[in-house]
Amino acid sequence: MPAAPVPLLKVRALSKRFGGVHALRDVSLILEPGRTLGMIGPNGSGKTTFVNAVSGNLRPDSGQILLEGQEVGGLTPHRLAALGLVRTYQAVRVFAGLSVAENIRAAALLLGAGGLSPEERGELTHWLQLEHLLQRRAGALTLFEQRRLELVMRLALRPRLVMLDEPVGGLSSSEVSQMIRLLAELKTRCGLFVIEHTMRVIRELADRVVVLVAGEKIADGPPEQIMRERRVIDEYLGNAHA
Repeated sequence: MPAAPVPLLKVRALSKRFGGVHALRDVSLILEPGRTLGMIGPNGSGKTTFVNAVSGNLRPDSGQILLEGQEVGGLTPHRLAALGLVRTYQAVRVFAGLSVAENIRAAALLLGAGGLSPEERGELTHWLQLEHLLQRRAGALTLFEQRRLELVMRLALRPRLVMLDEPVGGLSSSEVSQMIRLLAELKTRCGLFVIEHTMRVIRELADRVVVLVAGEKIADGPPEQIMRERRVIDEYLGNAHA
């Protein structure tokens, strides 16, 4: 019998306190290669704290974080990026005073090898519909254009896992549809971990869903199963915006 594949991401009993508040309490999950894991929960449930801890922006108090079997807990974000784990933020982060092309080159230089080839940059900017904006200052782009640029900047690092914190926040309905389509295509390139309040994104993209409430995992399973669980409905979905 062939051995089971090593999980892309495995988190064991991750905990974080801020004073007397448990932001995360023994949260464990597994993301298999080639899959997309969604995370949902009320505001203040610990979702962004979880991403911050896994991505190196915050040191957890206890627990273990494994990226393709390698212990990565406590590593800095740039070390994790070099290993293939990158993330985006609720508030888009680009270098507003630089051009789109300069933003992409700056991101790729994090690897210390000069970044992508011209052909690779061309493929990414064409795919994310930014090729006609390469000389535009990033701060002059629309929010949707900036979110696409942020994706290009992460993909310039050749990641194996991209963690997305509310990737459709602030977008119009038609832009949400376009972003879902782009992220569905991104699933063929790397693993995805997605936090979202827009349940359509979770339903259409996630293979599995983890639900956090007050820092604890209360459910973990396929979206269609999770959406029917009474505690998830009572604690979150009854107030969530679809």
